[in-house]
Amino acid sequence: MLFQAMRILAVIPVYNPDISLLVKCIKSFESGVESIVLWRNSPLDPLQLEVYGLACKLHLAGDGANEGVSKAYNYALEYAREGGFDAIFTMDQDSVWEGFDRFVAKIEGPSAPPGFYGPGVNDRAFNGGFREALTLISSGTLIPLKVALKAGGWNEDFKVDGIDNDFFFRCRELGIRGWEVGDCVLHHQLGRVEFKRFAGIRFRTYNYSPERLYGIYRNNLIVIKKYSGTKEFGRAFRRNWFWRKPIRILLGEREVCAKFNAICRGVRDAGRYKP
Repeated sequence: MLFQAMRILAVIPVYNPDISLLVKCIKSFESGVESIVLWRNSPLDPLQLEVYGLACKLHLAGDGANEGVSKAYNYALEYAREGGFDAIFTMDQDSVWEGFDRFVAKIEGPSAPPGFYGPGVNDRAFNGGFREALTLISSGTLIPLKVALKAGGWNEDFKVDGIDNDFFFRCRELGIRGWEVGDCVLHHQLGRVEFKRFAGIRFRTYNYSPERLYGIYRNNLIVIKKYSGTKEFGRAFRRNWFWRKPIRILLGEREVCAKFNAICRGVRDAGRYKP
């Protein structure tokens, strides 16, 4: 077995959360983890969660100032190291698990390949064992502590977007693989999804803010420049974010000028980055 009685520390950075969705998120995996670091990027009264019977596993951190995601993960990594945990489990506030017990059981089982692990997300869920990932999003990823420490934690220059891809490809350069695990699914929200129509065609928009779009373009283009082995990821990123997403912004979203300005600034600043 890869692990025996794995001690898992979960970490969730929260920012103005929908409390009912946050509770649903936590309850979907809490039975499989020993403790949960709840990092507050906005003010959050713990009484809002105590009424749901969650307080016993929660360790509150962060002072309510918005310091992003990577700082929260690095805090939890040090907390896990000091507490003797076996693995760190990173989550978003708006993701909900289906089959977390199966996910952990497979990772603990004899067929688990060495590395770190995430579920199939939304329509990427699959039946079976393990398949090597092109990349893994932060939400739902379980990382053995020794892997996270070897990788040096998360890049705090990337506040929110691209930190998962930066971590993934840094691990790959160290010879550590990321794996998707079958027979489970993470239901994960991307942006503020709306459905629009143009010329009779129905399409989906994600309505990321200009600030988020800046980070998505800047940080991911830096990852592509910074690491080897990103050719396939880079091709997929450019296909989605230089063609599909801009068209959807143009045809179905608000703040179009501000968003295209943010995209251009992100591309510019990535070009100025020197690895």
